[in-house]
Amino acid sequence: MAYWMRNNRRHESGVVNLWPVMKWIGVAALLASGAMLVVWQQTQNAALARGIEECRLKTEKTRRDNAQLGLQIAQLERPEVLEWKNQVWRLGLVPPAESQIVRVGTSDLLAPTPRPGARTVRHPGAVALRR
Repeated sequence: MAYWMRNNRRHESGVVNLWPVMKWIGVAALLASGAMLVVWQQTQNAALARGIEECRLKTEKTRRDNAQLGLQIAQLERPEVLEWKNQVWRLGLVPPAESQIVRVGTSDLLAPTPRPGARTVRHPGAVALRR
């Protein structure tokens, strides 16, 4: 009798062997989970790339806005504009008198004369404490 015919068919079950089916299901699950991991990673990379591009565009826009605002500030600080606004808004601003100007420098000729009754600071930057 041939080898493949030796088995007694009465002892074999009509149900499909479970081990090969479970093995193929496991292999398919591993392949599917690997594929899902690759898709998830690609999605994360795409989201990160979009975020980086948005940050770059936002930075460029902020730089352009800062440059534009710097030009506006420089334009508004021009003496002609300040004088015009002083007249239009009737602020009554006048240039300071010479006695109101304190000149800071190393030259003693430009140093202001001390006011009568004012305390002299011996060390520049020192704080006078009251007793």
